Parts: sequence; C-alpha cells; structure tokens
Amino acid sequence: ASEGINEGRFFQGWIVDKYRYEYDENFQSLDPIDGLLSGDQVKHFMRKTKIPNQALGNIWNLADYDGDGFLDIDQFALACYLIKLKLEGVELPTELPDHLYPPNVCLADQECDESP
Repeated sequence: ASEGINEGRFFQGWIVDKYRYEYDENFQSLDPIDGLLSGDQVKHFMRKTKIPNQALGNIWNLADYDGDGFLDIDQFALACYLIKLKLEGVELPTELPDHLYPPNVCLADQECDESP
C-alpha cells in the first residue's frame, strides 16, 4: 500500500526527486519564460489528468507555495507529484506538509543559511 501524502517523510532528500526526470521534461515542454510557468501554461497539462478543477486548484495552491502565480521547476515537479498522489486516490491536504517543500526552501522553524 502507498504511504500517500506521508511518503518521503523520513526519506533522506526530497521524495519528489525520485520521480523528477519525467516532471522536468514536461516542464521544459511547456516553454517556461525566465524559468517560470504561468497558470495558463500549466492549465491544459493539468486538465489532461481528468482530476476535477477544484482538486487541481488545490494542487496549484499547494505547489505555488510562495503565492506568486507562477511555478518554477521545483514547484512544477511538486505539482506533478501531487497529481500522481491524487490519481492514486490519496486525499490531499489543504496545507503542504513540511517534507514536501523543496530542499532550497527555508521553513519558519528551520535554521537556514541566508548567504547567497
């Protein structure tokens, strides 16, 4: 049985990287501008999954964790991973669990290196 949303919780590294190759190819195929995809660029790709629009909206909101209205390559990979889980029947949360943030994201309760 799948661990669902908790898969990778105790995994060394980011669980999304396990599926990354295909996600990155899809990202590039959508013609990102300055390394970002807009909602319009991603909408058709996401709708092909046949997941209901409300659930796709939740996936977008979880993946666009910085709320800028665009997905970078990590956020797109996260969205694809969440779509994979949803298609497996996993109930997705309304807030992204800490272990699903990409490793380069500094969470409030972490010590982070602020240097460039």
